[in-house]
Amino acid sequence: MDAQHLEKLAEESSWEVAESFITEYAALLPRRVDRIVRTVTVRDRDIAMDFLLSLKTTSWLAGALRMNQLCRELELALALADVAAVATIVQDIEQHLPSLQEALASRPRHVLTVLSPAALRR
Repeated sequence: MDAQHLEKLAEESSWEVAESFITEYAALLPRRVDRIVRTVTVRDRDIAMDFLLSLKTTSWLAGALRMNQLCRELELALALADVAAVATIVQDIEQHLPSLQEALASRPRHVLTVLSPAALRR
């Protein structure tokens, strides 16, 4: 997790918006990953791309840079119709999910503290 991305969001909007965004991101993350896995499994590339682009963008804003990178890799593999790469990257995403969830669960102590209104005024 890279708190600088959330700091920028907080600076451009507000601390409350950043806090709400990261809370929603964490809550929706498992479902978003599951949707990508399911659509890739049934080879519905267009829908998978829609879900993937959403997760890629929100991961970037949340500072979840590894998830963002995996989404970019999957986007390329889907565009190239590289079935083997798609399967490997989907597996990487599934394996990364628990560590990202753990980082998000501990974020109030290390991320949102950085984003507090007092810290943003420094």
